[in-house]
Amino acid sequence: MGKKFNIIERILLNIIKYKISDLFSKERSLLLYENAIKPATNSPYKTWPDPEKIPLGGELPFSLRNIIAIGKYVRSCISQAKLSIESLKFNPSNPKPKISKEELSEFENYAKSLGVGAIGYTKLPRELIFQEKAVLYDNAIVLLMEMDKDKLSKAPSLETFKMVFQTYDRLGRITNKLASYLRENGYSAHPSPALGGYVLYPPLAQKAGLGWIGLHGLLITPQFGPRVRISAIFTNIENLPFSNQNTHSWIQEFCRRCRKCFRTCPAGAIYEKPIIHESGRETHIDASKCKPFFVTHYACSVCLKECVFNYNNYETIKNNFFA
Repeated sequence: MGKKFNIIERILLNIIKYKISDLFSKERSLLLYENAIKPATNSPYKTWPDPEKIPLGGELPFSLRNIIAIGKYVRSCISQAKLSIESLKFNPSNPKPKISKEELSEFENYAKSLGVGAIGYTKLPRELIFQEKAVLYDNAIVLLMEMDKDKLSKAPSLETFKMVFQTYDRLGRITNKLASYLRENGYSAHPSPALGGYVLYPPLAQKAGLGWIGLHGLLITPQFGPRVRISAIFTNIENLPFSNQNTHSWIQEFCRRCRKCFRTCPAGAIYEKPIIHESGRETHIDASKCKPFFVTHYACSVCLKECVFNYNNYETIKNNFFA
């Protein structure tokens, strides 16, 4: 927070502030849509990034070196987030309410051909929608994309930082492309971008049966461990194969015993006992400790790197756990 910036850096920080403020304004406009699904009274606020704090240097891992490395990906992520709203005008006026198994299979194959690693389906609880945000449908298609394992192993580093934003950008583009695909086939779609988004992604993906939230607050999956970024498409399709069970709940007890992320977090930001928020939501992350280190160390990612699911096979861990 006490870092001094030169004139060029201050100009760039204010440009970022403006672009994010403009994006948040567009997102709030969704509240005005007829039949928009709005957050519950106990839904969380989206506390990062705070545009007003960006020029002070305490919100983003900012430096000219960082901006040169990831600037184009950040700009693209913001553009894709705006497109997710602007593209809503292309939703069909009389969308088809149901999808055949063959069409859904074709959609999934197309998604995976683009680079999506896993897909799940669930109904969206209003409690997961951020305050001051809204979505148009509560039928959720949840998309996962794997992050590069070798580059993650170098965290915290500029190379890891760049890879994370490349993944955000790629998944954001794919999410909008898949929403367009659904519209072209007669369905309505509201894409939720990979970076940002309108909802809490880890619990949504957990509800879709794609994995379980670890002690570090991030989704652990059988395919990729915690090396995933998440996006969603909210759609009018009412007969999606919604998940009604989750076979990964054993991870919660495993994390209680393991606690490696707790022991290796360089900021000491992960607690053994949960923090109970006003909404009743439980987390183990102290943002007041996490964010300063996040800002000064290339968005950190050490908890992902050190998670045993990152470098060990899921089934092997599970079999040893139940042995």
